[in-house]
Amino acid sequence: VLAYLVAGLLALPAMLSVSELSTAMPRAGGLYYFLARALGPAGGTLSGVSTWVSLVMKDAFALVGMSAYLNLIVDLPAKPTAICLIAFFTILNIIGSKTSASLQMGMVAFLLVIMGWYMVAGLPDTNSGLGDFDPFFTSGSGGFIAAIGLVFVSYGGLTKVASIAEEVEDPSRNIPLGVILSLIVSTVIYTVGVLVAVAVVPASDLIEDEAPLHTAAEYFMPTAGAGFVIAAALVAFAAAANAGILAAARYPMAMSRDGLMHTRFLELSKFGTPIWGIILTGAGMAFVVLVFGAGAIAKLASAFVLVKLALVNLAVIVLRSAKISSYAPGFKTPLYPFTQIIGIAISLYLI
Repeated sequence: VLAYLVAGLLALPAMLSVSELSTAMPRAGGLYYFLARALGPAGGTLSGVSTWVSLVMKDAFALVGMSAYLNLIVDLPAKPTAICLIAFFTILNIIGSKTSASLQMGMVAFLLVIMGWYMVAGLPDTNSGLGDFDPFFTSGSGGFIAAIGLVFVSYGGLTKVASIAEEVEDPSRNIPLGVILSLIVSTVIYTVGVLVAVAVVPASDLIEDEAPLHTAAEYFMPTAGAGFVIAAALVAFAAAANAGILAAARYPMAMSRDGLMHTRFLELSKFGTPIWGIILTGAGMAFVVLVFGAGAIAKLASAFVLVKLALVNLAVIVLRSAKISSYAPGFKTPLYPFTQIIGIAISLYLI
């Protein structure tokens, strides 16, 4: 419970830096574009590849979770199901980012409504449930810090908006607002959602459960409500995978513009989308699902997320120190450079 809360707070410096960079350089390619300008081609290549890999791994992890919740409805083999879902979202993103974005907003709205119901219904049961908060910190501070690092993957998607900053209207206002509100909402939902599950479900059951929110919902929600929680979980994983492909596909395109990848990645489909970047991203997600287990994906994804957040904070320091006249962000990170230094230290320590 505390790991999710603290991880959300520790992500704040990087989210502020992402907002600043996105308003200064609202271009497709997001973090890669910023870091290539700040750190040079080698730094840009490292950041572009690591950011792309972190998005691919994070969203492959989401599809593994989606398969677990689908098994509550119909018995399906997990990996083939995940591959079929990847193919669906890959095709959806090729058809068009506007179609994809509209679907994304609908999925997120539905998810927030159901999670709101889950939290309001479940909080009164946190004192009378079968779960137990004693003993707490069973592995001491080391276990707690390790848990913070492990769950950081859950916040990795907050940087995705930078990848499509070129398509955002009024970026100086909407990007910082979107990023910070997303961080606040995500932190509250993760923390309270896990609090309810831990309080309601016995620890011996929770540790083996692949669909814990549904199990918790069965204790205090009507049957229909528990069913809606399954639907919300499926929507959450689908939204993560859809947004992941939407964002990650822009990285090969941006690197191709700088001559760091083949020019084929600049080609657009008849729908105006970067078709080869989308196909590469879908193939990468399929590879991760087939090769790695859920635990390995979570650890690798969190490590790559922390690397890219450290680089983002470093980029702000480099660009501000250089005093380039063309660097004029519409939003500036408060308490510079302390915010960035703290953000870099957090990432290195958690890794």
